[in-house]
Amino acid sequence: MTAPTGNTRSRDRYPSESLAFAATWLVVALISFLGLTNIFDRRIDTGIPVAVVAAAIVVSVGTILALAQHALAHNYIGPKLRIAGWVAIPLGILNIPLSETWETCCISIAIAATLVRGSRAPITIGAVCLLVIAATVNADRDDGVEAFGILLGTAGLAVVLIAFSELARSLIALHASREEVARLQVDAERHRISRDLHDVIGRTLVTALLRNQAAIQLFSIDPDRAREQLDHVHQVLSAGQADLRRLTTGPILADFAAEFATVEAMCARLDIVCHSAVEPPEDEDIDRVFAAIVREASTNMLKHAHPRRCSVRVALESQAHVLEFANDGITHRGAVESGTGLADLTDQVTQLGGHLTADYSSDGEFVVLARIPLSKGV
Repeated sequence: MTAPTGNTRSRDRYPSESLAFAATWLVVALISFLGLTNIFDRRIDTGIPVAVVAAAIVVSVGTILALAQHALAHNYIGPKLRIAGWVAIPLGILNIPLSETWETCCISIAIAATLVRGSRAPITIGAVCLLVIAATVNADRDDGVEAFGILLGTAGLAVVLIAFSELARSLIALHASREEVARLQVDAERHRISRDLHDVIGRTLVTALLRNQAAIQLFSIDPDRAREQLDHVHQVLSAGQADLRRLTTGPILADFAAEFATVEAMCARLDIVCHSAVEPPEDEDIDRVFAAIVREASTNMLKHAHPRRCSVRVALESQAHVLEFANDGITHRGAVESGTGLADLTDQVTQLGGHLTADYSSDGEFVVLARIPLSKGV
């Protein structure tokens, strides 16, 4: 029996949108710091009240951009935030004549790009850029080179902010699409199994029925040929039983180690943190049932939740083999429906003298717990 292991699979994971958000907010914080520094240095020339108003604009505009980009990445910007964004755009530009603080202009451009999508975006962004150019040139009309440098820096920082926002949005869409692909693959596998079972059982039953009808008709007039037909029925049923066994115990369901490795690889691809403490059972029957439970639980996790983490624990406790599969990301905490999969697993566990439960935990996770005694009910 192998020693328990505890790990968190992190290889082959895709970047998180949090990195893009962190980079965006770092740039915003840098811009805000430069703006506040400039306002502080010029507080004597502009006056304390004006400096306070300009500083408040810097903080407010930066905060609104961060909130708007986070909301955009999740495909919804509320009406209040949208109104605040449209108010923040002119305020960011107003800081140029108010305190000669140009840093907030790039934030105004980024807010405009965040609020307006589609065909109207170039026109809106262009209009905001024209306002920025007019305000900058008016403030630095005596030094064209400096005005040009300010406009170039504004455009560059605005492009960086917009790019980080789009990167975060793309990463969220990427993770969502990969989860959807995984769900579709699970559904496709179920349909394939259902089709194969239908073909095998249907062909076997139809052939056996025809042979059996022929045997009934020949029984009174030609017993030898009737016996031959019954032999064919036996052969057909034996072949069908072999095909069914191949479908249900062959490549469709592997042993526990293989199924668990598949779950770990799947979690790594979908950026789901998988914690494990596994001590696989030596008994073949328990190993087979635990493999089926892990497969069904992971399938249900992908179909009915949006998980960020899951855990698999297999151990020997109190003279019983215990398997616990838990995941977060529950989207609906209604009554647990015992579908065909869970009902079949419950029957398999019961036949081995154990019991299986599937329910929500106190911390919001969904937990599948199976306990099979060493005696297996013998």
